[in-house]
Amino acid sequence: MYSDLGIVIAAGGSARRFGGGNKLLLELAGVPLFLHSVRRFLPLVKPGFLVVVVPAADRARFLAAADRFGAAARIRWVEGGATRSASVEAGLAALPPEAAFVAIHDAARPLADAELLDRLLPRAREVGGAVPGKPVTDTLKRTAPDGVVIATVDRDCLWRVETPQVFELEKLRRAYLLAAGREFSDDAGVMEAAGFATAVVENPSDNTKLTFRRDVARLERLLAE
Repeated sequence: MYSDLGIVIAAGGSARRFGGGNKLLLELAGVPLFLHSVRRFLPLVKPGFLVVVVPAADRARFLAAADRFGAAARIRWVEGGATRSASVEAGLAALPPEAAFVAIHDAARPLADAELLDRLLPRAREVGGAVPGKPVTDTLKRTAPDGVVIATVDRDCLWRVETPQVFELEKLRRAYLLAAGREFSDDAGVMEAAGFATAVVENPSDNTKLTFRRDVARLERLLAE
């Protein structure tokens, strides 16, 4: 158990690319999608140090789903904002003052586990932030708006970044203050914009995110295994 780590699980996305419905409440291998991450990470932190950010309209459904598995009372529930950044900031504000580091995790990635967090946190302690990723191996092309290739992008030192992303909590809070009014696709981008360092830690394990309906069957099989 980590005594100074808080975890914020972001479960407030719109799931537009999924094609309707709240994908995070979808049951995979008999468990709602968002609860796979909760159940993996909850034993790693002190009571009150795990926050789940949910849409206000679906709060009751999330609590009911967690209650079925005996987890609702051990979670700090926070309602998300209009944007991802606003939702993450709400989650950060709910963490206890004893938390010195925070892991921000996308609830749509149910395969991330304690072993990955164990590798990220020491690097975050050294640098101030650490994120999991996989090196880009495909050839990358840049195109014009009409789809015609205009350049081949050098893939050296390029990474596909995942979550959980771990940061020194006060640095991340300051970074969000500096980024007020701007929107970012991940928290490493917020840190970068503020001038704070973040290291990438290679993650060879599958950390698939459920984005499209076609991802469901594959994730369900992996979770069942």
